[in-house]
Amino acid sequence: MNQPPIPTMRIEESGYLLHPPYGNRYVAIQVDPTQWTHVCSARFGPGRPCSFSKQTKWTGDSYRYDIFIRPEHRQIALRWFNGSGEGWLIAEDKNERGERSLLDHIAQLPDEARRWDFCHFIWSALSQTRRAVVHTAEDTWEQAILQKQITIRKRNGRRTASIKPQTTRSTLRQSPILS
Repeated sequence: MNQPPIPTMRIEESGYLLHPPYGNRYVAIQVDPTQWTHVCSARFGPGRPCSFSKQTKWTGDSYRYDIFIRPEHRQIALRWFNGSGEGWLIAEDKNERGERSLLDHIAQLPDEARRWDFCHFIWSALSQTRRAVVHTAEDTWEQAILQKQITIRKRNGRRTASIKPQTTRSTLRQSPILS
């Protein structure tokens, strides 16, 4: 493990809400790391066998996770750092309501390598889901354009586009009992 206990951070970093409010977009927000308190690190730990060769050890040093809190704003965050950059995943701390954050539970684990496993799962699941949503939306719009299923409206000088709802015929037959 060739990483310091507390990560080196930029003056300002970007982040996302772990669960944006309903109806809102996934929007990047700017994070000032100096406003947060470091709770724990989640470094990879000793080398582990690679999937392609049991003799080759993967160190995981290119990935790093840390958990931070900002109690005055009732927030808890997972900060990630890897080859694609760094960022924050911020959640509301709901301890006052009797709900503990998963990040709070992870921070309590004594084994740092296990903390890394859980943090990596959260980060990779969210990252891959986000990419899948982008591809799905692109595919949906592409098919709608090719099938000429787009409606363009102009309201108050602003144009919007939407996909026409598809109408389907029911293939269900009416029950002879109900006839």
